[in-house]
Amino acid sequence: MRNVREILMQYDFEKSRVKEFLEQHKAKRAAVQLPSGLRPKLDEINEAFDEAGVELVVMANSCYGACDLADGDAELVGCDVLIHYGHSDMGLKTRLPTLYVEARSLQRYNEAITFALPELRFNKVGLITTVQHVGLLNLLSSALLERGIEPVIGKPGPRAKYPGQILGCDMGCVRNAKADAFLYFGTGRFHPLGANIVAGKDIFSLEPSTGALTKISESGALIRSRRAMISRGASADNFGVVVSTKAGQARPSLASHLVSELRRGGKEAEIVVVNDLTPETLGDYDFDAHVCTACPRIPIDDAKRFEKPILTPFETRVLLGKANFEQYEFDEFKKSDF
Repeated sequence: MRNVREILMQYDFEKSRVKEFLEQHKAKRAAVQLPSGLRPKLDEINEAFDEAGVELVVMANSCYGACDLADGDAELVGCDVLIHYGHSDMGLKTRLPTLYVEARSLQRYNEAITFALPELRFNKVGLITTVQHVGLLNLLSSALLERGIEPVIGKPGPRAKYPGQILGCDMGCVRNAKADAFLYFGTGRFHPLGANIVAGKDIFSLEPSTGALTKISESGALIRSRRAMISRGASADNFGVVVSTKAGQARPSLASHLVSELRRGGKEAEIVVVNDLTPETLGDYDFDAHVCTACPRIPIDDAKRFEKPILTPFETRVLLGKANFEQYEFDEFKKSDF
């Protein structure tokens, strides 16, 4: 009998579609980009390339999302195409023909859904998930309807591709759903925490493998920690405003605007360009604090790793007296930021 982990590791790698793409572009060398959770499946993924007679080149740097494409590196090492696994296309221009394989989960999770949903006591429940499970939203909707609960699936925001799909930088499906509460189907706490801040409603997280239903209650603690971060940043005189070179994370216009605002507020500020924003990349510079215009997840999930205060763009405006903290805004990407 297979254990839970083995079941969870089943994904649709769309072998036929990959082979058709390779043939269409007459590829001889193909770059493959995988998020960390899919890297153990490389042997299975490689079957399509072996059968097509195409050399596979593994792009082993970060793969945090469709915002983090390796097309430039792939071109540099002579690849003809890029196959990006685990994320949906967010419409970025690429240097090479690029295929997005979303790696949808093949498990139905019927037992987990049946076990958890009776605990919900609302008239309208918004459904949100990541791309791996977006195909299960119809199943979740039917399960809610059987219990007399109206399911609500919001339209996607500017970066997501599907209704109900949530991204760390795009909570549009939450904002676009009028619901009494939300059910997040997936793992991790960052997405449901963000949804709680954006919606101001109860968020329940349903863990697919176990059927555990958890009410997300840490957002209050998160907000308090962010207030403390702003207080630490208030005593800083010199700010490094970080811009990422990742195509889907680079917000140079926003960074330039924040530098100007900081300087007008009596602070010193410089733009700092990085690929991966880590404590190590900033450690040798004598900034008192940092502002992250790269992935919104970094100052939230990784704040404790940084010795110096690291703020979001909204928090920087609060520090300068340009925004009200009580109307806290989750950092989401806008077209005007780029």
